[in-house]
Amino acid sequence: MKKNLATIYAIFCTLLLAAGFVLCFVFAWKAGTWETAECLLGLVLGFALAPVLHETGHIVFAEAANMQLVYAKFFCLKIYEKEGKKRLGFASPFSPDETQVVPKSGGDMQRRATLYTLGGLIVGGAFLLIILAAAILCTALNATRFTLWGMIPYSAYLCLLNLPPVEYASGKTDTLVWRGIRKGYDGEKTMLAAMEIQGQLFAGKSFSEIDKKWYFDLPQLCEDEPLFAVMLDLKYRYFLEKEELVQAADCLNRLAGSQAYLPDAEVEKLAAELTYMHALRGDLESAEESGKLCKEYLQSETASAKRILLAYAKAAGKTEALAPLKEQAEKCLESEKIAGVRKFEEILLSRIEI
Repeated sequence: MKKNLATIYAIFCTLLLAAGFVLCFVFAWKAGTWETAECLLGLVLGFALAPVLHETGHIVFAEAANMQLVYAKFFCLKIYEKEGKKRLGFASPFSPDETQVVPKSGGDMQRRATLYTLGGLIVGGAFLLIILAAAILCTALNATRFTLWGMIPYSAYLCLLNLPPVEYASGKTDTLVWRGIRKGYDGEKTMLAAMEIQGQLFAGKSFSEIDKKWYFDLPQLCEDEPLFAVMLDLKYRYFLEKEELVQAADCLNRLAGSQAYLPDAEVEKLAAELTYMHALRGDLESAEESGKLCKEYLQSETASAKRILLAYAKAAGKTEALAPLKEQAEKCLESEKIAGVRKFEEILLSRIEI
């Protein structure tokens, strides 16, 4: 029922958006050719600036909460990391806008997550109020600027779409996430635990050095919840570092059982870790089968990829490949920014004798 209401509300907002476009265009058309061109420019600027400013709000407030940007997509652009550097690239304007950050320390996560979550609404709302006030003021002074009026419909649409606490097909609104953080809903409680683990990893603790309550004192989520897979992956690394391989394997098997809900990149990483676990058990046939599903990942210049190849080479008796692979893995670790992940990989590498 709630999802049906969310769909109806989204349709209502879309109709308001269309009506706003039509009204702006009609009034501009009646005013003249130059005014029509101004209106069209405003419409384009609204489409471009509103999502950029919304995601910028998330980024700025995340930085204020001591979080580091990992990925952001807005309009037709994206910010992503490649070879340890931030890069700007093009993205499909039809894919959902999003911002991904990682905490640089643990502690006070509820407040910090709230800042990050509401940042987009705050900046987007402020932008809408400013251009609306400017448009009204110019019109009152008989100096109507149709560029400003043209920017309003999509900016208002984006704010209205995110304002109610609902879940669309593309995911939860910022307001619904904020409500979940404030009231301790299962999904958001798990999200805060995952962020706490990430923050402590960034600060230098390895997976097994982090208090186990952040992994296990949590509600049970459905398989189709993104955080279900996130927590299983974190638990897998916790058990792996503690050399509790049965529990680690169980986490991977449960992840494999829910792979229908995982993005392609995560499925590839899962196959890579399965290759590693099969290699540790000496099951070369299964390791090779899993390895076929993650060839591109295993060719990447990352410590985890080199560690997996090293484990397979050790199990296969390829002694001549061990030293070069371990050297490559150690070199890759130099560019790993998260100190806890670096420590984790160092521990796993130290267990593979060459």
